[in-house]
Amino acid sequence: MEAAVQSFLRSSEDLKAALEVEVTQPQEHGDLSSSSTDDRSRRILAVVSHRMDYVGGEEGSVLILKRPPGHSIEDLSVEVVYPISGSFSFSVAQARRTTLDLRASVGETGATLGQSRTELTLTIKYELATEIRSHTLITRDTRKLQSFTAECRRLKGIFTRNEFDADFSWLSLYTQESSLKSFSSPIDLRTVNIPLHTRLSPASAGLPGDDAADISIVRENWIYNKAVEEASIGSSARLLIRTGTFNVNGKMPSQDLSPWLRPTKRDSEKSGWISPLKSISPLDILSNPIDEQVTSSLGASSATLAHASSNNNANISDPDLLVLGFQELDLSTEALLYATSTVKEDAWVEAILAGLGERGILYEKLASKQLVGMLIIAIAKKARLSCFGDIRFSAAGAGIMGIMGNKGATAIRMSYTPLAQEISPSPTVLTFVNAHLAAFDEMVERRNSDFHDLSRRLVFDQTDELDSNSYANIASETSRRTVGLFESDVLFWMVHLNYRIDLADGDVRELLASSPGASNIPLLLKYDQLKTAIASGKAFAGFSEHAITHMPSYRYASNTSEDSLRYDRKRKPAWTDRILHMSAPSVRVTQHSYCTHPQITMSDHRPVSADFELNVSTIDKQRRELAASKLYRELWGVEQSSNTPKIKLQPMTLDFGKVYYRRLIRQTLSIQNDGQIPCVYRFVAADAEQAICPQWLKIDPVVGLLRPGELSTTTVTVFVDNSSASRLNLAPPRLDFTLILHTALGKDYFISVTGEYQYTCFANKLTRLTRLPGPVRTMKSPNDRIHARQSVNAPREIMTLINWLMTHVTDPNDLFNGPLEESICMNIRECLDTGDQFPFPQSGEERGPLATAIASILVQLLDSLVDPVVPPYLHARCLQMTSRDEAFELLDEFPPESVNVWISLTAFLHYMALQKLPSQSSTDQADIAERLATVFAPVLLRDDSTGLHTPVSPIGKRKFLLHFIG
Repeated sequence: MEAAVQSFLRSSEDLKAALEVEVTQPQEHGDLSSSSTDDRSRRILAVVSHRMDYVGGEEGSVLILKRPPGHSIEDLSVEVVYPISGSFSFSVAQARRTTLDLRASVGETGATLGQSRTELTLTIKYELATEIRSHTLITRDTRKLQSFTAECRRLKGIFTRNEFDADFSWLSLYTQESSLKSFSSPIDLRTVNIPLHTRLSPASAGLPGDDAADISIVRENWIYNKAVEEASIGSSARLLIRTGTFNVNGKMPSQDLSPWLRPTKRDSEKSGWISPLKSISPLDILSNPIDEQVTSSLGASSATLAHASSNNNANISDPDLLVLGFQELDLSTEALLYATSTVKEDAWVEAILAGLGERGILYEKLASKQLVGMLIIAIAKKARLSCFGDIRFSAAGAGIMGIMGNKGATAIRMSYTPLAQEISPSPTVLTFVNAHLAAFDEMVERRNSDFHDLSRRLVFDQTDELDSNSYANIASETSRRTVGLFESDVLFWMVHLNYRIDLADGDVRELLASSPGASNIPLLLKYDQLKTAIASGKAFAGFSEHAITHMPSYRYASNTSEDSLRYDRKRKPAWTDRILHMSAPSVRVTQHSYCTHPQITMSDHRPVSADFELNVSTIDKQRRELAASKLYRELWGVEQSSNTPKIKLQPMTLDFGKVYYRRLIRQTLSIQNDGQIPCVYRFVAADAEQAICPQWLKIDPVVGLLRPGELSTTTVTVFVDNSSASRLNLAPPRLDFTLILHTALGKDYFISVTGEYQYTCFANKLTRLTRLPGPVRTMKSPNDRIHARQSVNAPREIMTLINWLMTHVTDPNDLFNGPLEESICMNIRECLDTGDQFPFPQSGEERGPLATAIASILVQLLDSLVDPVVPPYLHARCLQMTSRDEAFELLDEFPPESVNVWISLTAFLHYMALQKLPSQSSTDQADIAERLATVFAPVLLRDDSTGLHTPVSPIGKRKFLLHFIG
């Protein structure tokens, strides 16, 4: 026992005495009885001494330890901590109870139920400001009890003599409250998803920042991840979730909802089967919703990690959970006063279950929350109901005066615990938000503000079941607190956000209706207000949204004038209905679909759905908590240690050799803790004004923690993109940088990074390319260039690409026949930089892949230019041109190098558009011109990234280019 307790303690603590006891409960007539006859009543009472080496003192405490049922003696945990101070006291008395003396040998016949036996009670008291806390325990080991009481008296005497030096902070490592605080609820997603080094104090070489606070942050993060890793049982549970959002425009369900609710087509649907949705009228909705009865055999048949399948031949794609958000459920004026009627909710629940068709019997409503026009409904498989628990709700208005319910959000928070045998799995917290934000194009800042306001106000009450066992609050208590929206493992927003498209109405409709069709959606999304808000960090920062490939969900005509795509002519189409998510790194989220459902036409919106698959590692909750407690004790006290952290690095120099544009190179750096205490390290900048490393260099991880003797590997990556190349092209080719590795409360280490940058024609200005004396790779310094009067008319590299395409490509389709082969592209870039000839297909090889690659490199080169071919200050003028003649006249205002590139490129594109193949009609030829304009116009007339010039219409850019190539 003593060995197990000592191994439980940290090296700075010594076990002075230990004895086995039983927890007692008072009975009638003052007798005492143990609370149980099994291991659950047994405890170990330990007197622990802490050596304070920096002051030469000693402090003591009494720990009451317990062993979880079914675990070995090594898996001890602290139940109560009593510091031996002036408030501590104890007393010993004869126990008043009768027991069976089991010490008699087998051959003795004197053992009877009534035989009395010597037992002593030990009462420990601790005086707080408002009450006295106490524990009464029973022991039979009088010898160890004497040792226990002697040590308590000795340590209390030390406290009395050194009362003003008492600290007891070391005890925080032995309280469950301290070791489990990271697990009381998930860490805020906004925190867990940002790089750890960004959460640390500002630091640079010679100015380390707040090392003690940094150690605490890194240690907390490390223990959390390590405890989860040690408690993982090596398997995972899969959860299928279908989410949806639908602005119903005040309508009652009047159509089959199955396309929205069911991920795959059933055979019954293909044969013309229709889900059994009853016709609903204002009278019908007063009746009770569908109440399907399912026998208990549909429940999980066994407690296994894998979800048990029902006996009704459920398709594997059937979701385990459906969460649907509705907006504008009720548009009546009186509904703004937070109406509480569930009539419309009941009707939609009935329609949902009906829309599930023959699968409807497998599902049951799990939870719902309504705030006037906003309703969120969760429906789960009945076989999975036991996996969902701790369901909580929240709602907040964001409408008139910020309190009326015409705008706002409703939310549901729940825990998902996979079925498992023999262990208690740690739950995964899922949160779903249904929101409706401010309308109209110009209200984008209001929408951004509403997001932040709702994120702050949507909170959930939570019962915190952790025992508060610190010496300031020794008794076990249950406290109630609120948790925020982002304190989740996965957070979903299924919402009518009302974000619009920042383009003219005519441009939006023309792009949606033009011949490339869905190919224009990525272009339109560049002007999507939500995408812009996310990119700028103004709203929904950190959220993920699946690529949008569906047509805008708003606004469709409803008894109003409509365009060719059935959109309302008075309202600009937009993707107002969105589904976004954010997840912790511990949960792998895969999205399988994201689409609208145009078959459902009852509203001016079309419903949107998204299917998610969650893979959750199965974590033994109890073992995770034990691991966290042990790790806290092992790592605590680094800040107070008299030892200095030491590390060993290998190598001290990283030579990357030749560094090429867009070629990734990796090397590794090994870091070993060569000291006697845990070490927290981080890479820091040379000074506060610089970054940790240049843009072309990446380090992973930037921060870490190592226990004595441990070794980790840091990956150092070099990659030169357009932004880096634009700087390196103007600098000497020698790359030389020093990485600084700082050990918290220790010294700095220096790692040399070297390389030889290979100049590239990419990411330059046109004027510089026209003044190169030869291929860019022949330059010895960035200043090698010819006089402006000797410059060439257009960059050799651009002309080389155009001439090759003009010579070897006769079928315009070869320009777009992907996919690209990166090895070919890399070879072409190298030829451009060195002046070598392009590779040519061997006899019998297709020329298409090479042509596609060269066309792609041409687009990449034009897009990499520091300044676009057409200066941004001329973009507005370009859109004013109404004829080919006017467009050609405008070329006089282009810079000379831009004119020559423009004429050469448009001549080639015009040639491609004129190529008439046997299978082509005149309409096909027009499509080719349109397609070429779609690809090249955004590159040639690239928007101004500085914001000095207002972006112009993408349709206008295409039309200007078509004046030359159409």
